[in-house]
Amino acid sequence: MSPIFFVHIPKTAGTSFRKSVESCYGPDNVVYDYSPNSVETSELVRRYIYEGKDPLEFWDHVSAERKRFLSGHVPATKYVHLVGVNQTVTFLRDPIQRVMSEYQHFVRNYGYEGDFPSFYRKPQFINRLSNILGGVPLEAFGMLGLTEEYEGSLAMLNEQYSTEIEYAAMNMGREDKSKNYEIPIEQLDELRDLNKVDYDLYSHGVRVFRMRERLFKEGLPFVHGVVQKVTAKSIRGWAWYADRKTPVEINILINGEKVGKQKATALRPGLLQLNPPRKGYIGFQLNFREPVPEGTRVSAVVAETGQVLGEFQVRASE
Repeated sequence: MSPIFFVHIPKTAGTSFRKSVESCYGPDNVVYDYSPNSVETSELVRRYIYEGKDPLEFWDHVSAERKRFLSGHVPATKYVHLVGVNQTVTFLRDPIQRVMSEYQHFVRNYGYEGDFPSFYRKPQFINRLSNILGGVPLEAFGMLGLTEEYEGSLAMLNEQYSTEIEYAAMNMGREDKSKNYEIPIEQLDELRDLNKVDYDLYSHGVRVFRMRERLFKEGLPFVHGVVQKVTAKSIRGWAWYADRKTPVEINILINGEKVGKQKATALRPGLLQLNPPRKGYIGFQLNFREPVPEGTRVSAVVAETGQVLGEFQVRASE
């Protein structure tokens, strides 16, 4: 099996997580990529990624040496095609709290002398979550955790990967981590405007997390899936189980009434760069017997559990 690939977004409890993983697997079984100049970056990465510039040779060595964990401040797209999106995990955090935490980190550790606005207005710190995740659908990540729900996220991750990674808290800049940073209202407004993409992403991530959390507590399997498009004539999307290769059966509902069932077995070429399960045969589509009128509610629901993958109203242009 491929190692777990942890997309480490700065100041999302990632240091605590990766150090817990290192304690679980041992330092010889983890690989780090924290830039070519970082002392934490592993020799395998230096040799084959930054010097040799041969990702496939890098992956051959990772596989041959049976490494268990790959982590770094890197875009998800750097390694997801090698590892597979089902083995890729990350944590999200409220965008404003995250950027304030990163600012404090730069002040403490790198001697940053500017004020908070001078920091968060820099292009590299705007919409940081979205830029690092690189358009990978949140529903596709093998595990999507929340920093604010770290222990619960870790419990679900351990269940997903049959691991025993223990909770630990480190690299925290404040004694009381339960309280949010207090930020002047004018800065809050500017931050929300600058990071609207991240705010939308985070809000969506919370919804995905809550759905998975509910299923986890009920002992039901989680399905990675979305509805890609709904028109007056059809619905299409993709789906796969988190814990098995069996194709997902999807019930299609129109205004709450079941009109058909589809198995997610069609090829989705657009997702192949994510190296998804079932070699990409994860798509579903249902063509309606007759076009449905504007305003019709069309839903895709996992037949086994009732998990809603998406619900949309048909628009006139569709």
